[in-house]
Amino acid sequence: MRSRYTAYYQQNADYLLATWHRSHRSSQLRQALSESFSDTQWQGLRIIACEAGANDNEAYVTFWARYVEKDRSDAIHERSRFVREDQRWYYIDGTAPQVGRNDRCPCGSEKKYKKCCGQ
Repeated sequence: MRSRYTAYYQQNADYLLATWHRSHRSSQLRQALSESFSDTQWQGLRIIACEAGANDNEAYVTFWARYVEKDRSDAIHERSRFVREDQRWYYIDGTAPQVGRNDRCPCGSEKKYKKCCGQ
């Protein structure tokens, strides 16, 4: 996960494509990545949890990544699914975890979500 975040930060589409599982790579992926690079400045990554999957070749990483896009601050909160093939990990997909209003904010502020990023 950290290496993929670094690739986004460095605008390294080749690495991102190489670590995206082939079953989830679209023909427009490189173009979409390249277009997103010009408007996005990544500002930080916080790994919240790493969990084993159903077998040794599946894992999940929950993270919070901050960025600025077109002068607007935002964040991605995702639970990413990875699979291992030939001793390499590949990104499959991700889902947005549900955060309750009274849960601690995933950004790491220690505030309740409703008083922080959930406003």
